[in-house]
Order: sequence, then C-alpha cells, then structure tokens
Amino acid sequence: MKELEKLAAERARAAVKYDKIGMKKEAAQQYREAIYLLEKLIQLTDDPLMKRIYEEKQKQYRERMEALNERVYEGGVQKTEKIPEAAEEYVIENPPPIKWDDVIGLEQAKRAIMESIIYPMKRPDLFPLGWPRGILLFGPPGCGKTMLAAAVANEIDAVFMHVDASLIMSKWLGESEKNVSAIFKTAREYESSGKPVIIFIDEVDSLT
Repeated sequence: MKELEKLAAERARAAVKYDKIGMKKEAAQQYREAIYLLEKLIQLTDDPLMKRIYEEKQKQYRERMEALNERVYEGGVQKTEKIPEAAEEYVIENPPPIKWDDVIGLEQAKRAIMESIIYPMKRPDLFPLGWPRGILLFGPPGCGKTMLAAAVANEIDAVFMHVDASLIMSKWLGESEKNVSAIFKTAREYESSGKPVIIFIDEVDSLT
C-alpha cells in the first residue's frame, strides 16, 4: 500500500509539473492515473480514516482533471485558471471518531501537541500571551501523522481540513497564493462561527 501511495503522489506531482508548462492533456492523464491508484487504495485499506482521505483526494484530483480537460481546446489551450473562492472540498465531513488515546506511541509528539494546542484551546485563560499556530509533523509514510492530526481535531471538536499540497500549486503568477488564501478564508469562516479548525497540509515540502 505504501508503494501505491507513493505512486499516486508521484502522479499528482507530475500532473502539477505538466500543468506549469502548459501541457494540459498530459496533466489530466497523470491525474487520471492517480485516481485509478487511489481507487485501488480505497479497496485495499481497512482504515476508515485513510479510506475517507483517499476518497477526498480522489474527488479533488477528478475535479482538477475535469477542469484541465475543459481548458483544452482544438488548436490551443485556454489561458485562464479557475480559482475557487472557498475551499470546502478540503473539509472532511464526519471524520471517524479517532480519540487521543487511540494513537499508540508517538509520546513526544503527543506531549508537544498537548502543550501547544490542546491545553491552550481548552484553557485559553491560562495562556494570555498566546500559543503556537503551526506545528510540523515529519516522518515516513504510515507513521501516524494523519491519524494524530485527526485525533487532535476530535479532541478539541475542530473542523478537520486535509489539504494535498500538490493541488495548491499553479503555474500562473499569484494563483498558488490565491489557493492558499482560499483555504485559510474557509478556515476563518468556520472560526468566526465559533468552531476551531485544524488544517493538515500533506506533502508540505512540495510547496518549496
């Protein structure tokens, strides 16, 4: 399964690279292959959280592929990019109820998150100077990063947004920034309604 995950991520990154140089047909084909690989992962996994993540990614890739196909015309490529004004597609509705105690091991990471996110969210009066707003989780695939992020969201009753970093990128000047802005705009809308938000950006190193 790890190999399938790696292949799906490679296809998505290849699609972004083709998109940047204007090769829309090739980009759409790479997304099509990524969708196929994700379907295999959905069939193979018994983990309800990962199944939901794969389904969300599959949906995002399919929408991007369809958008690319719409911009391919006989005799040329339409040079406009549709940037969503919101990022609701990244919100995972009704995630599996993974509890903090369900995460086995990772004690050092759990301690850091408890001190940096969970305690301040539950007792903000004890942290008048504020608290960290971002944490970098690193490690090999399958070590529990996604599960840890989902458990944190459930622990503080937060909206969980799972973002594939490769889908944020765009070859058009300023549009990657617009995509990021759309994600945080959506998060702020939830926050303004009194709901905390956890934004989990997968493969964040691809943004550099």
